[in-house]
Amino acid sequence: MTLFDYAENFAQLFDSFDAICDYEPEKNEYGQYMDDDGNIIPDLDAFKADMQKAWFDTLDGIEGEFDLKAENIACFIMQLEGELSMLEERKAAFERRRKAKKNRLESLKSYLLCCMQKMDRKLIETPSARISIRSNAPSAKIPDEKAFIEMCMSKGLDDYLRYKDPEINKTAVKDALKAGKAIPGAELGRTRSLVIK
Repeated sequence: MTLFDYAENFAQLFDSFDAICDYEPEKNEYGQYMDDDGNIIPDLDAFKADMQKAWFDTLDGIEGEFDLKAENIACFIMQLEGELSMLEERKAAFERRRKAKKNRLESLKSYLLCCMQKMDRKLIETPSARISIRSNAPSAKIPDEKAFIEMCMSKGLDDYLRYKDPEINKTAVKDALKAGKAIPGAELGRTRSLVIK
């Protein structure tokens, strides 16, 4: 049985408690109370007390099983969080190593290109490598990007610029709402999260 099944059973059990409290059995032709199987109930209060005791016993059983299942899931969540943390640390370490390797690669390529250009060599062929200099496709070079953007904006050259869609500053909106400011289309909300220690 899953944790969700236990939660469903728990909800159904609480729904049944009112039915036990409000239980009024049928009476036979002599005015005696009878249970659902047709047996005579000599003491209705004792009968209801037995029903409530059975209900509380069931509740204790479901709660115990629910708690055990929840504990197992919580332990598994903590294990996964530990694994995720370790993977994120390793990812950060790999990213640092990747960047260092990429920088070293670019540095060596620039060094080799510079040396070949100084030697006026466009091709070097060896048994293990063929090294050549090629002309790349033309690309726009803009040494002072800030000045270029200002010039385009002042002269209406919007075709040379890309504009991003605005983003909502949710921190500023939250702070304003908390300060009591009414902002149409925005409201303070609170979510719930699980805490496992």
